[in-house]
Amino acid sequence: MSGFTLTEFRKVVEACLEGADAAALDESAMDTDFGDLGYDSLVVYEIAMRVQDEYRVTIPDEAFDDLRTPAAFIAYVDAGLPADR
Repeated sequence: MSGFTLTEFRKVVEACLEGADAAALDESAMDTDFGDLGYDSLVVYEIAMRVQDEYRVTIPDEAFDDLRTPAAFIAYVDAGLPADR
């Protein structure tokens, strides 16, 4: 079973940003706040909705306060992946 990694996160970001290059999302950006990366709350919400649809993970609204960085987001999604994924 593969997990949800930076590679999958980049693909989702690129899809949400209509093909925009997510190359800036590298290991050095993992602990950078989404706002500092140029992603406002609407973009992060869109990313979350797409992840929920594609990966069958539930991300409740109250979890968003803790998902401020790519590392936190990826870890949350990876931990919530269904066993049959």
